[in-house]
Amino acid sequence: MIQRKQTVFLFLAAVLGLLALCMQLATVSYEGLTTYRIFSLWAIGQSGARSFVPCPLFILMLLSTTLSVCTIFIYKRRPLQAKLCMVNIFVILLWYISMIVVSKQLSPDAMNFQMEIASSFPAVMAILLFMARKGILADEKLVRAADRIR
Repeated sequence: MIQRKQTVFLFLAAVLGLLALCMQLATVSYEGLTTYRIFSLWAIGQSGARSFVPCPLFILMLLSTTLSVCTIFIYKRRPLQAKLCMVNIFVILLWYISMIVVSKQLSPDAMNFQMEIASSFPAVMAILLFMARKGILADEKLVRAADRIR
């Protein structure tokens, strides 16, 4: 059942995770002057210095992307696959909490915190993972019904 629709959802979630790892997530500025550009692994300051405060963002997104890829290949164990989708959604929720903490650590009194498009990718990932979980559970229900008929 690797060719099912949930495989496509899981693959798209993994691709979005990789994009979120590579792209700029947010910009922190004071009175119009850019202070930090936040990426998953580091934040680049105005002077070009790198701060590794956002490192938990990288770790959580890497974990989420890896979980999405691994979940694709355990298609024979549908209950575990559905549970891993829920764990992955929880990791994405932790990513957003971590994003708030990182933004407060980098600039506690920031005037302007602007999220970039890549910051919305984890939310789309969570939606795709929820849809994949729904498909996995539907497949499991179908298999159980077929077993009852035999």
